[in-house]
Amino acid sequence: FGSRAQIGLAENTEAVPGLVREGGEPIAMVLEVPPDYANGCALEFDAKEAEASGKMKKDDPIQEHYKKTGLWGSITGAFGDKKTMYCHHLTQDAIPAVRAAQQAGKTLKTAEDVWTFLGKKPCCGRFAYDSSTGKLKCGPLVKGDHDNTCNPETCIFIASGLDCPIPAAAHK
Repeated sequence: FGSRAQIGLAENTEAVPGLVREGGEPIAMVLEVPPDYANGCALEFDAKEAEASGKMKKDDPIQEHYKKTGLWGSITGAFGDKKTMYCHHLTQDAIPAVRAAQQAGKTLKTAEDVWTFLGKKPCCGRFAYDSSTGKLKCGPLVKGDHDNTCNPETCIFIASGLDCPIPAAAHK
């Protein structure tokens, strides 16, 4: 790995819990995020409930942005593996954020407007499966480990003409 500075991490960056080698050497490091942003807020998204309520159906066109591609992607995708969904892609009520803003006729001009609309505090986290609950849970970014799924259809910041808050170092 090298030193934290050699791999682009701040001295105060923490190791991802549970991801350590023998002797305590970290396998993955939590990425530093912009000031005043959480790196994962623990918000839970229940995909089964979203399907049942109609908030996000399995055949929803938004799902295309999260499908894995290629041979290996088709294999892992068959077991439920998806590309990265970031916390800001959904409102607090688990509705796709861009769609919710369009349906409400909202024009968001600042990052503060976005977070107010989402009903959340600023967060750079991404959703990952939590086997203890069976839900997706917003957790921390890891350097170079996430898909860049932010685009005008998924990312309310880009759709609003704003900079996406996800650090480029998070992307593969």
